[in-house]
Amino acid sequence: MLILWFIGFWVFAPLVLVAVGLPFKRYKGDRLLNNGKTIKQYELPDWLGWLHNLEDGLTGDWRGWYWFEYFPDWVPGWFKMLWWSGVRNPWNKLKRFVIGIDVRQYNIVKLCGVDYVRDDLDSQGFQILIAHPLDGGLPRPMLYWVKDLHKGRGICFQFGWKIKLEHNDIKYVDEYDYWKGFTFEPNIYKDLT
Repeated sequence: MLILWFIGFWVFAPLVLVAVGLPFKRYKGDRLLNNGKTIKQYELPDWLGWLHNLEDGLTGDWRGWYWFEYFPDWVPGWFKMLWWSGVRNPWNKLKRFVIGIDVRQYNIVKLCGVDYVRDDLDSQGFQILIAHPLDGGLPRPMLYWVKDLHKGRGICFQFGWKIKLEHNDIKYVDEYDYWKGFTFEPNIYKDLT
């Protein structure tokens, strides 16, 4: 019973907290997205710090995909913000910066599976990666499995830290991108196209 309460808290608390925080959201200026459209950028109030998405705020990914394609135009902005921070990306700052890792401080190795797996038809497969801290400490695992089941829809199961083998040698322009958070994505019929 305690485990169910714990899971329920981590799943439903962000939805409730974001709903309470949205009337107090802060305007951060206009944001030009990669699709060429501009939207107003907002973030949650400071008292909801662990739910912050420092890179994307409340308006979704930098491509504009979430705001303009994931939902139809008739869906109100407040609902898109609620879904982005309360359901799709809950506990973002907590997952990325509190329990997340800076990949520059780790050596990432493949335990088993294929070298590259992502959520698309060209990158299907199974892998288990381990991030070993360069200065000792606990390793951080990632299990990733993507399999097409029927006409571009399939299983996408990801559990652990969002690490890739390429993180051993990667150079990012944005400091934020070196930080990889914890994820748990059990998706049994995801669009892989």
